Amino acid sequence: MEAACHTDYMFQAMHALLSGRGLTADLSVREIYMAESVRWHLERAEPGARIVLAAHNSHIHKTEMKLGGGLTALPMGRHLQRMLGQDYRTVALVHTADHVPEMYPDQSAAVGFTLAEARLEPAEPGSVEGALTDAGLADRITLTDLRHTPRDAQGAPLLHSIRSQSSSLSTRVPEAFDAVIAVPTVTRDRTVRF
Repeated sequence: MEAACHTDYMFQAMHALLSGRGLTADLSVREIYMAESVRWHLERAEPGARIVLAAHNSHIHKTEMKLGGGLTALPMGRHLQRMLGQDYRTVALVHTADHVPEMYPDQSAAVGFTLAEARLEPAEPGSVEGALTDAGLADRITLTDLRHTPRDAQGAPLLHSIRSQSSSLSTRVPEAFDAVIAVPTVTRDRTVRF
């Protein structure tokens, strides 16, 4: 029942956001629920147990989520970092392809959106994908430790964005993620019918 209530509220909050009436950090309701679900499992696990949690980069990162200039959500990763401290580690998954399957709102679709290929502009300077491309690694599978990345003279990380589907998320990348796995391409699973 709790999951159903959170889901219902999340749909309402997402509708409000897409309609221009969203409340500050309102989408955090789902993020808190997911983080508390992880806590529930850890509390019932054997001492010393670990969990590998697979989720979208937008959920696992440790910095606030800002879309359109406003605070949209405090993601699950931020809550898990506060719960677990240094025991919480994040590994982002990105790609360096020039296209990506993207979700488009569609009221006639059973799930409220459809999927279609979106063409991407070249990766921007300061992005994870741009740095990989500039390093000549766009055609390889890589694992990059972000904990000790270069910074500018003022101490700000040089990596300040990461793609999120067809858009870019502006964030202090080394604070959001501990590492990043990059692949050279991404494809849509054609068995998913929406």
